[in-house]
Amino acid sequence: MVKKTAPKRLIINNDSTISGLGVFAQKNSVYLYFRSSNDPPEVFHPAKSSDGFNFNKISKDLFIKKGSFTKEELRFCRNFQISNLGNQFVLTYVWDNGKKKYIEKAWSKDLQSFSYEGSMEGLSDAGLVVDDYLWQKQHLYLASNSEISAYISKDLISWEKFGEKILQPRENLFDSGCLEIEGAFKTEKGLLLIYHSKNKNGYSVGTALLDLNDPKTVLWRCTEPIWTTPTEWEDKKPTPVGVVLVEGNLIGYWQVGSEEIYSAIYALYKISDGHYSKDISLKLKRVKENPILSPQNDNAWEAFNTFNPAAVYDNGMVHLLYRAQGYNYVSVLGYASSRDGVNIDERLDEPAYFPSEPFEYVGEKKPTQIAHFYMSGGGYGGCEDPRMTRIDDRYYLTYVAFDGCNPPRIALSSIAVDDFLNRRWLWEKPVLISPPDVVDKSAVIFPEKINGKYVIMHRIYPNILIDYVDSLNFDGTAWLEGKYKISPRAKSWDSRKIGAGAPPLKTKYGWLLIYQSVGEQDSGRYKIGAMLLDLKDPTKVIARCQSPILEPEESYENEGFKAGVIYPCGAVIIGETLYVYYGGADSYVCVATTNLEEFLQELLHSQLAKLTTPVLQKIF
Repeated sequence: MVKKTAPKRLIINNDSTISGLGVFAQKNSVYLYFRSSNDPPEVFHPAKSSDGFNFNKISKDLFIKKGSFTKEELRFCRNFQISNLGNQFVLTYVWDNGKKKYIEKAWSKDLQSFSYEGSMEGLSDAGLVVDDYLWQKQHLYLASNSEISAYISKDLISWEKFGEKILQPRENLFDSGCLEIEGAFKTEKGLLLIYHSKNKNGYSVGTALLDLNDPKTVLWRCTEPIWTTPTEWEDKKPTPVGVVLVEGNLIGYWQVGSEEIYSAIYALYKISDGHYSKDISLKLKRVKENPILSPQNDNAWEAFNTFNPAAVYDNGMVHLLYRAQGYNYVSVLGYASSRDGVNIDERLDEPAYFPSEPFEYVGEKKPTQIAHFYMSGGGYGGCEDPRMTRIDDRYYLTYVAFDGCNPPRIALSSIAVDDFLNRRWLWEKPVLISPPDVVDKSAVIFPEKINGKYVIMHRIYPNILIDYVDSLNFDGTAWLEGKYKISPRAKSWDSRKIGAGAPPLKTKYGWLLIYQSVGEQDSGRYKIGAMLLDLKDPTKVIARCQSPILEPEESYENEGFKAGVIYPCGAVIIGETLYVYYGGADSYVCVATTNLEEFLQELLHSQLAKLTTPVLQKIF
């Protein structure tokens, strides 16, 4: 079962720093070993957890005894690795005083008392003895020194090199930097090796599978990381502490700065159940038929641009309500449908929705009278960027209403489901629902009540705003307030502004929100992201992608009215597939897809934005 948990942190106290030494899982217990700056130089401490996230301190000072009267001075020690070798445990670690470096060994029967034995001859690099594994009656040690190598020993004292390098950095992949081993686990399929590689953006964690009968042989190696350090850690110099496999979760531990240790779930689902060759990415895949809708010269109202489509799946078809412009630059909404979600089966020659109210009607204004700083997608006014949500027997339509002069606002209309499906455009009279004199856009309505109220998202620069309302029958005198918000993330790809894209889709893991964003570092380009919101409290973000799920790369996204823009307004689920509909270059209607379950799993395992839940508070 997937644990939907953010990386959590181990907090010691405010007046000390800590050093994570190592981590080890025994049965269903996890032991995390660390030192505090308040400790004597030979003392370290354990904390114990039954789930790998919630730790309690064991009230005992630990030592590595080197004799009756001497103990190991731990300021020279790092890279603790503990291995279970039958009825006792071996601790290996690096002793390094800056002049000399050794790989040392100590023994324990209870994980709380350690006796030093000596150096391991033939080894000079940090690594680990593989748990509960012998190759032709010999122990296996996996070592890191920019690449990963293997050594074997019959007595755990003298070691010799075993074959050539097992893993090396790979150019143009996530692991192009130096490789360091985190852990190795014996499985039915082989030895599962966990390692990480550092690049300019942080650390990426990868996996490989070694042959049980010949651990020099790599059966499989991932081409995409199973976890990456978050952008929030860039300035804090994160360092790995270790990794454990407990209760079906692969949990990595990282020291962040000098005060906190975090735990985070790695994406074990990618490498479980025998699917060792299956690499999954948190990316959408464009269909080869793109663009699926283009301007149509035969119809004056859509001869210039067709883009930013609302999408719903009903009665076995995807129904698209797309923004269209003729050369009068006024936006109307056209209709098209598709049985397979990609190929268009029907496209109407007349608009399905058009401006009818003063707040969205340009009239006879000339371009020189238009407020150009409010323009979006080249529009001089009309009905822009629609979204649709079905609630019971009605479809609710939200869109941006622009009269060419005043700040664009959000308008709401609705239509009976039966009328919509039969192309009878009997729309309710539209009403404004956002406050006057404020640019408010990107409104989406959740498809069901939450805690007895309707939920509406909208965007006032730079945030996604969220409102709970009692009714969708607005009277034109009450406005959305924007009581809650989800904000851009500093230093991330979505750092400048964000807006809801498609109306949220309900999944067993949470509300899936496809959103659009612009980052400060790439301010001319719109990109698409995804987040999961709590089913009972959608103001709470469960997971949020660390990089875009789609970026403007194709010609139809970079050659049009506005280059470098991909803007989602609709998404549907058909069977096991997620379809995301978006506008390309403010000129075309496009679609990208992905396997929904794999996408959600990857999103759940991607690094979360919030890192605030402590594992353990003030253990001293």
